[in-house]
Amino acid sequence: MSAMDFTASLKLIHANFFFVDIVGLSDTTMSTKTQIKKIETLNRCISECKSFKSVPIESLLLLPTGDGCCIGFLQGPELPLLLAIELHSKLAEYNKAKIPSETVRIRIGLHSGNCFIVNDLLGNRNTWGPGIIYARRVMDFGDDAHILLSPTLAEDLRSLSDEYYGIIKPVHDVILKHGHTMLLYSAYGDGFGNSKHPEKGASIRSKYGEEILRLQKTTLYQSIDLVITVLDPEKMLVHHKRTYEVVNISNEPIKNVLHGIAMDVNIPDINDMNIKVYDEKHRECKITSINVDKLDCKEFTTAFSEPITKEDTGKKYTLEYEIEEPERYFSNAFLIDCQKFNMAFQYPTGKGIKQPQLLEIVQETEESTPSKIIPKISTKDSQEVIKWEMLDIPKGRTFKIEW
Repeated sequence: MSAMDFTASLKLIHANFFFVDIVGLSDTTMSTKTQIKKIETLNRCISECKSFKSVPIESLLLLPTGDGCCIGFLQGPELPLLLAIELHSKLAEYNKAKIPSETVRIRIGLHSGNCFIVNDLLGNRNTWGPGIIYARRVMDFGDDAHILLSPTLAEDLRSLSDEYYGIIKPVHDVILKHGHTMLLYSAYGDGFGNSKHPEKGASIRSKYGEEILRLQKTTLYQSIDLVITVLDPEKMLVHHKRTYEVVNISNEPIKNVLHGIAMDVNIPDINDMNIKVYDEKHRECKITSINVDKLDCKEFTTAFSEPITKEDTGKKYTLEYEIEEPERYFSNAFLIDCQKFNMAFQYPTGKGIKQPQLLEIVQETEESTPSKIIPKISTKDSQEVIKWEMLDIPKGRTFKIEW
């Protein structure tokens, strides 16, 4: 049989996969009777879930795995997530008043992808392929109660509704086979999922060094507008808004941008910073990678809705986030040339915040001197606004404001 004949004999289909297994089932101290009871309990709870019962059998792909199962839904992408949420609820009810050794604890991986329909040794229909393998890999990164999603399915669901967007959060990059990385997502909320980040396979590697080299060859900032707003003077909660006007000076399109945020406070979860990135048409620039998610440093990549080419003009993107600034300062280092930099600091008057001072820093020596740039000052609705305007800033310059 030729390769073409073999491929033609296989039936390729696309499905949305739900992969679950029981945490700790391979414990050698657990009796076979207890193992069987847990497997039967899991299967019964799945079979009782509405999101499973409501789907016609011909629209389901079922693959037992011993300590769990894989279910492929040929219908909508929401079904695996709805089943995961419903299953968590049923198992929580079952686990009540049970001793730890009797509880059924699970981890779940969700993915959308392709698989093949194949015949097993007895001629029965079976399924296998990359979609199932990928769902298994996603699940393997999880710990107890995690509902993890591949970026393929996560982004499809997040684009469907604000509700899904609110419960499906990017976590961090993980290392797959052959050194490839994938941005992992986690679904959690009231009564389902695990809000703690999984630690298995976490890839934490700064890309800033290589990004600086790329930026210097490809990018010019025609303008940067920075607005820093004190939202809560007691907690010193500050809102940052940076808008970059990007010019491509290379022959290759610019498809994404790397962001780095260093902080003086510890933030366990990047999602607590209310990060938003969008372009000049207010289209979301989706996070495609979280390569550093340390307590005091976040580094992530977002993709443009459409690549920026050498001929494009008026291309901008805006980064917004919120963070506490207890040390009352902010530094902006320029890694590439910038033609125009506008910086504004606004804060409520009468709340013990002193008028900010602008300093210029020499990066090599970290020596700072007060800037001679004269700001524009205005007051409106009990808010004081300080604005500085700077032109033709070469890479290597740093400006710092203290308040």
